[in-house]
Amino acid sequence: MNSRDSEALAGLLRDKGFILTDSPDSADVILFNTCSVRQHAEDKVWSEIGRIAKLSPLDFAYKTRKIKAGGTPRPTKKIVGLVGCMAQNYKDEIFKRCPNVDLVVGPNDLISIPLLIEAILRERSQVIAVGTMEREQDFYISNFRREKDHAYVVISEGCSNFCSYCVVPFVRGRLHSRPHQEILKEIKSTVNSGIKDITLLGQNVNAYLDTDHLPDKPSNYVNFIELIKKIDEVEGLKSFDFVTSHPKDTSQELFLAMRDCKKLKKQLHLPVQSGSDRILKLMNRGYTAKQYSELVKEYRKITNGRITTDIIVGFPTEAQGDFNQTLNLMKEIEFNSAYIFKYSPRPHTEAENLKDDVALKEKELRHKILLDLQKEISQNKKCTSIL
Repeated sequence: MNSRDSEALAGLLRDKGFILTDSPDSADVILFNTCSVRQHAEDKVWSEIGRIAKLSPLDFAYKTRKIKAGGTPRPTKKIVGLVGCMAQNYKDEIFKRCPNVDLVVGPNDLISIPLLIEAILRERSQVIAVGTMEREQDFYISNFRREKDHAYVVISEGCSNFCSYCVVPFVRGRLHSRPHQEILKEIKSTVNSGIKDITLLGQNVNAYLDTDHLPDKPSNYVNFIELIKKIDEVEGLKSFDFVTSHPKDTSQELFLAMRDCKKLKKQLHLPVQSGSDRILKLMNRGYTAKQYSELVKEYRKITNGRITTDIIVGFPTEAQGDFNQTLNLMKEIEFNSAYIFKYSPRPHTEAENLKDDVALKEKELRHKILLDLQKEISQNKKCTSIL
């Protein structure tokens, strides 16, 4: 999601006359589009902002120089912006921690950034915009794409599940689905530009439901299954897939649609997070390990497709027995690949109230055990497919 937001923001700034550069040394404006899902990602941002600060002395006078006779004045101090989820999470605390930051903008206010940069130059002051919890305008209107063969298309933002470890509802807001007409229009425009392969994005794509721009009749609402069927019919599109799905919103009906959609890749990213029912309950995931396993069996039976997952090790109170259940579930299902993370407390989440009682050394050990297991499984599956 952040990659697509960065791409859309770059396109928006280009459309407003800004020029992109690959070097922070030559840039007048440096924007950090951030994620708050894991502590490690945030730590990297704080460190990088500190490094960038050394490139530009702190100067709130914002003196300017003319680049050419009659040209547009440019600031001697680089304008540094921290935008996205960290901005929404920490708000004006960012200015206290990093005085060199000039701009703080939440993920749902990114469309305002060109105007906010102008305000900084005009008013010579720091600017913050973190109030909106739902995008009021279509942010994804630019045709700018970094890749020539593949494109991301956002279909929904935010999440209403409130998993106890997840900060997304607090920084992205509750689930908000884009109108399906806008999604189809973006896909058709992308295909016409020469890109024939797309990925649909959302924190929980299969909870998609367009109700805002249709008659007030439930039978006319467009849900995720109906959306992928419409996308499958887009002329010129060769292939598409989607991430990420939530098990509690995944059904046999979706698997049947995946089977029947000719352009939809037969691959499913379905985060399980843990194999322990006790931990799953603490995580507020809404399913049991058995229910998840049955879901995977049904998916494979119907589509014969690939399946990948996310797993968290070291969640508060995770005992050796809980971890062993996760280990056994991985052995049983044999995922094609898995993204495995060490738990870290996130601000505002319910799990933040739980004692982070699994030692870092133990988290690292469990992390390595699962990574080694998944590497072995993936290698065996690769060899099997070749044979």
